[in-house]
Amino acid sequence: MKQLFLPLGLLSAIVLALLLPGGGIFISENSGTRILVFIIFLVSGYQTGSKALPLDRHLFHIVLTAAVISLLLAPLLGYVIIRLIDFPVSLAMGLIIISAVPPTISSGIVITEVSRGNAVLALFITISLNLLGIFIMPFTLDLCLKAAGPVDIDQTALLVKMIFFVLLPFAVGKLIRNTSGRSRISPNWSYVNSACVILVVYSSLSVSKSAFSGLGLNEYGMVLAGVSILHCLLLIITAQAGKMLHLVSADHKALVFVASQKTLAIGLAVLTNIRYDTGSAIIVCLMFHFFQLFIDSFLAAYVQRR
Repeated sequence: MKQLFLPLGLLSAIVLALLLPGGGIFISENSGTRILVFIIFLVSGYQTGSKALPLDRHLFHIVLTAAVISLLLAPLLGYVIIRLIDFPVSLAMGLIIISAVPPTISSGIVITEVSRGNAVLALFITISLNLLGIFIMPFTLDLCLKAAGPVDIDQTALLVKMIFFVLLPFAVGKLIRNTSGRSRISPNWSYVNSACVILVVYSSLSVSKSAFSGLGLNEYGMVLAGVSILHCLLLIITAQAGKMLHLVSADHKALVFVASQKTLAIGLAVLTNIRYDTGSAIIVCLMFHFFQLFIDSFLAAYVQRR
């Protein structure tokens, strides 16, 4: 049930946005989306425990490799893909945004555990790349979006918003967890986090209902091709990078399943803080999210059986 809650909730949000958009519009008009994004990262920080890893050169090489692939190479791949497939600007914005954001907060770690990989290393890579991504992402986004079309963002303003809506609540949540002295917390907190993501998607799609329903089969096929190529390329690149680093199997799995994934939550945070019609862009982010969950869950189960 825990694994299905978010995917089923996102599908329900899409249906509700099409049939009953009023609630989503109300959330958006009353700053609800920004409040929900703040809660998402507050809960994420509270959920993040502290498990020790040896801080050595080997760990530095793994994190550096993951950062280069996830935060620098991925947005360049996204840009190349939109040029090859000739994405319209609205869809191109979505693919570039989802390619530039850091790894998922939770699913990469969960999938690493399923594959019997090093979950502690997966957690460390996830936290490191999310912290680095807040400062790197505004600049890679600006470069790629300017190259993709007439989309210009204020790098400084976006950086400030990412610090306030992502880094600050995450740090506060982590501080609450540390001061509480709890080594374990209720798994039900993940439902709170997922519910907030679902409501943000519902609100965003409700406001942009016309763009959502206006895409044709060709556009949806274009988006599916783009997100599948991007994620499969990231899987291949991270797998080859792990071989070049001569990682043991458990560490190799952590690198592959974390550095190839992208977080929907920060993608939504970016979309809610830029001044453009993001209806079509959020569809790209959603399709990437569903594709990576499906493919990586299948791969993790296959690796576990082997």
